[in-house]
Amino acid sequence: MLNRKITIVFTLTFLLNLGYGLILPSLSLYAASLGASRSFIGVIVSIYALAQLLTQVPAGRLADRFGRKFFMLAGFAGLAAAAALNNFAHLPVHFFIFQTLAGISAGCLWPSLMVLLTEGADPSVRGKLMGTFNTIFFIGLGLGPLVGGYLAATYGFLAPFNLWSTIAIVGGVICALGLQESPRPAREKAAGLQPARSSSSLVKPGMLPTFLAGCVVRARGGFCSSFNNSILPLYVVMLYDATPKMIGSMMFVHAVGLAFFNIPGGMVSDRFGRKSPAIVGSLVATTGVFWYSFANGLGSLLAAVGLAGAGSAFATPAIGALTADISNPEKRAEAFGYFLTSFHVGVIFGAAIFGFVSDWVGLPGAVLAWGITSLTLSLCGLFIREPKTAFALAPEGAVAQSAPRLG
Repeated sequence: MLNRKITIVFTLTFLLNLGYGLILPSLSLYAASLGASRSFIGVIVSIYALAQLLTQVPAGRLADRFGRKFFMLAGFAGLAAAAALNNFAHLPVHFFIFQTLAGISAGCLWPSLMVLLTEGADPSVRGKLMGTFNTIFFIGLGLGPLVGGYLAATYGFLAPFNLWSTIAIVGGVICALGLQESPRPAREKAAGLQPARSSSSLVKPGMLPTFLAGCVVRARGGFCSSFNNSILPLYVVMLYDATPKMIGSMMFVHAVGLAFFNIPGGMVSDRFGRKSPAIVGSLVATTGVFWYSFANGLGSLLAAVGLAGAGSAFATPAIGALTADISNPEKRAEAFGYFLTSFHVGVIFGAAIFGFVSDWVGLPGAVLAWGITSLTLSLCGLFIREPKTAFALAPEGAVAQSAPRLG
């Protein structure tokens, strides 16, 4: 049975992504209606991810020191304000400011949410927890645009922003009433855990190369999302004269793979270790990427995109659980800040890098270059080192009986 804390984490995760997803169909149109150029609209969309990238590590570090609940409440308050302020937008630069505030606020939330999900949990179920977390993440992000598009078409551009603000307020209330913050020195003891031996290091002794390798594999997922959202639609139009509806179907297939292969990947990582599913999932995704170059029809390309999504999903919970396994408990939010930042590095730089490559060698060449890059990043998973015995590095393992389980 899900315990109360994990249920709240899943609920907040769904609300966060549902809220942000609401504005995606109308943000660009709203900004354009106030005179934003296409290039500036691109900046407006990307600043949300960039603000998160710059916020997550320091927010995670401060949350470890001053408490996770405080930063989560601040994050929800910032999101509510950023969304509501769009009612007063009358210049394109206002969207830049409001999306920056929203990105900073989200950056305060995600490291603490992921820590709350994993701390005190039996390491043998962390992969499944992370897989369920990711599935709920993508369901919220998928439903948001469906609801937001209807609201914008029926009630105008501001309706999705106002609902986003309301959802953020609801999230803040749930956080305030449903979560309790233990004093930092007692936080691990309250979960029945012993503090890590080294309080100065981010990860446990000898595990820094493993941590870095995991971050590189996670960055591969960010590059994948960035490539699929920017370059792949142009490639499909070039090959098949695809309509926006066809492109939307392609993105939906990728999202389905991302949503529904997380839990199996997490369960496999709990049973067989983190390294194998991280590498296998990434290589399966890379196979899908190489398939892009040899697809002999739109149906074949859709299958390749679905395979890429499924492979990425299979690998992700293993890396998330690995981050929890090898990080020192009192610095786990900071470790997850780096984990999340590695993904956003791929998101931010992927489109720019492969956009340049496509201008240089053409779209087919960019697709092939992404396949080679994906393979290289996937093979970095070989540097992941498993404990000699299952979860030997996790001090929580000794108190598994008192840890919350997912069933």
